[in-house]
Amino acid sequence: MDATQGIVPAELTLGVADIDATERFYRDVLGVELVRHGDSVRITFGKFTLVFEHAPPTTRAKFELALRVRDTAALDVIAKRVGATTYDRDGGGRALFVSDPDHYTIELFAR
Repeated sequence: MDATQGIVPAELTLGVADIDATERFYRDVLGVELVRHGDSVRITFGKFTLVFEHAPPTTRAKFELALRVRDTAALDVIAKRVGATTYDRDGGGRALFVSDPDHYTIELFAR
């Protein structure tokens, strides 16, 4: 039996220096729906939840997050918001990279 069988990502929590800037970035730039709970922001993607909490990240705790958008038109909207251009992604599709207020790298892509 494969040890990973039945294990699926459910939640990722990241510390951020400025919860208000994080909320504005994900809501206004990426256009995702989110819920603010005090000093945390929760974004649910199907059964996966991304949580940002007010706790500055350390240099050791950096991540790169990849988010799939529904199609290239949605990707183009985000690219226009951030003043970026998309590129052909290895494995097919289009993509772009952005950084959030805490310098987490986010790859947005469409297949």
